[in-house]
Amino acid sequence: MRLTDLLSLLWRRKLMLALSVVVAGLLGFVVTKSLPDRFASEGLLLVESREQAIPELNQMAALNAPGPQRVRTEADILRSRQLAEEVARSLGLDQQPDEAPGMMAALLTPVTAWVHGAVTSLNAWAGEVLGTSVPLEGEAEPARPTDRIGVAVEKLQHNLEIRTTENSNVVAVRYFADSPKEAADVVNTLMDRYISQEVMAKRDTTLQANVWLTERLNALREEVEAADRKVQDYRRQSGLLETAQGAVSSVQVSEQQGRVAVSRQELSRAQAALDSALRSGQRGNAASETLGSPVIQSLRDREAEIGARAASLAQRLGSRHPDRLAAEAELRDVRRQIGAEIGKIVSSLRRDVDAARDRLADAQAALDSSIRTARTGATAEVGLMQLQREADARRQIYQAFLTRAEQTRLASAQFPMARVISPAVAPFRPSGPPASVVAAFTGFAALFLVGGFLVLRRLMHGTINSVQDLVTITGVQNVGSLPALGRGRKNRMPAMVLDQGQSGIAETLRALRLSMQAVAGGGPANTVLVTSSEAGDGKSTVAASLARLSAADGLRVLLIETDMRRPQLSSYFGAPPPGRSIEAVLSGETRFEDAVQVDERSGLHVLLSDRSSSNPQALIESRQFAELVSRARREYRLVVLDSPPIMRVADAVVLSQHSDAVLFAVGWERASRTVVVEAMRRLPRAMRARVATVMTRVRPGRLDPLGYYEGYAKSGAPDLKRLPAPTA
Repeated sequence: MRLTDLLSLLWRRKLMLALSVVVAGLLGFVVTKSLPDRFASEGLLLVESREQAIPELNQMAALNAPGPQRVRTEADILRSRQLAEEVARSLGLDQQPDEAPGMMAALLTPVTAWVHGAVTSLNAWAGEVLGTSVPLEGEAEPARPTDRIGVAVEKLQHNLEIRTTENSNVVAVRYFADSPKEAADVVNTLMDRYISQEVMAKRDTTLQANVWLTERLNALREEVEAADRKVQDYRRQSGLLETAQGAVSSVQVSEQQGRVAVSRQELSRAQAALDSALRSGQRGNAASETLGSPVIQSLRDREAEIGARAASLAQRLGSRHPDRLAAEAELRDVRRQIGAEIGKIVSSLRRDVDAARDRLADAQAALDSSIRTARTGATAEVGLMQLQREADARRQIYQAFLTRAEQTRLASAQFPMARVISPAVAPFRPSGPPASVVAAFTGFAALFLVGGFLVLRRLMHGTINSVQDLVTITGVQNVGSLPALGRGRKNRMPAMVLDQGQSGIAETLRALRLSMQAVAGGGPANTVLVTSSEAGDGKSTVAASLARLSAADGLRVLLIETDMRRPQLSSYFGAPPPGRSIEAVLSGETRFEDAVQVDERSGLHVLLSDRSSSNPQALIESRQFAELVSRARREYRLVVLDSPPIMRVADAVVLSQHSDAVLFAVGWERASRTVVVEAMRRLPRAMRARVATVMTRVRPGRLDPLGYYEGYAKSGAPDLKRLPAPTA
């Protein structure tokens, strides 16, 4: 459905929509005013996000649900019946008088009383007949005093509203009551009782935890002491000595290993120094060990000085010169002294190497002795270490429980897990929207509901509302669209085509008459059957208007009323005289030329029905009707047959066999799609190609511009030519 169709539908039902808005608004206003005033008071609770300090006791405390889940859990506790019962008893809500019945209950009370009396009388009668009393199901006993607290609790829970917000630890507590003070008192008392209940539950849980932890600590302490005693006894029996660094045998092995390592390092250094000295003595240069000797360093300096002087003399003097020979003799003497000194150093290094080797041998012997001693006590140390691990594990468990016990003692002094951040106050005006707002809301709701109902009904019925839609579902040609002329003006179109001969309706009917020639397959379409799927689609109006305008245009036209069950043409042309109807002609009571009437204004010849036949279909199927149509074809330029609707009787199917073309009238937004398609299907197959549709009763603003003529010349009453009645 297009938006324009939707707006058109709602505009046509504007009175209904306005009435529904007014009635619903007044009803909402009256009902709101008749209800008693209700006051709402609200308080806010903050649920703390601290975690319980005893992880082992989470199941006992039941306060460790994290995040939103825990907040919802606290909200469920606030809704609990036990808490509501404590509040009701504390405020004496069970002592309040019963509420007065509401307006609806007051209206239904007489009816309920009458029904109850009738049932009671019937029960008494059944008891007399059967000799026993029949218990009445659902008969309520008088409320006992012990039931008043239950009623008060149910009322409190019904009027209580607990709200939580996502990603927030705040819980809103709201209560609705008839008085402002009661609303605030219930909220504040409920929050106070909830916090007190939480503190008491936490205290009881802490006490139970302390008792259990104390018993467990005593048992663990005894286990730790027993494990320590077992370790000491084992050490004493195995002869294992323990120092701060560990077992004595292990300490000795570690020390001897250190001595061996040091001795090996000393031997390596002494041997390296000896090898270096030997290599320097062989090459004649100074090693690092010899250079460290001040004597050798002094001799080396002297050797260098004498060598330089001897070289200088060798360049200036001959080989036999005394000074040169003295210098060379002095150089040899210094070198002998250096060699002798290096020999002393090498001898000293050899002694150091021998001493280092002896120390290494002693250290290795001591290490081997310590290892042998440690191996003998290895088995005992393994057992001792296992006992020590068991003792350490028990000691860790004991320390953990000792810490938990201390935390449990401190937990009893912590604050409760929830606190009041906004106490409830007595409201100064009733809750809920004002009566005017309710009236406006109900009015708008009624508007949308009624509008939705109209649209839904329109969609469910599936009516045709456009020429394009009609052509699509039928598959036949559309030859025009005729506008609706409004209610109460049913007879205006046949008269309008004469009064306004140049109007859009008249021009459209002329175009429709010409189009029927093409529908007939090119032959003369002088017999046109006008029908529809259902009554009320305007087929009789179309038939009368088409025939009357064609006659006024100078054609010889005969309009035959073949709808003998519900004739409608009499409303346009008057009732036929007695004995001068189509029924009389077909039955042979009168002649054709005597039964035909002439319209005074247009000269149209009309053969009307007086609804006198008990079997109209037999008359239509008779030989006389075929002869009547054959004569009309010969004597008239155009013959228009007004038939009954196709979906009501089969007359139109029979009449189509005597027609050159069928003009099918379809009511705009009235005819159902499925009904129109079915009506088309009921026509003979050979006749379906000569069917054309005309859309009737179209709202002027929705007329198809391709099938409706607006008119061009000034409209006026034409000078009509009177045609005489047919003669024998």
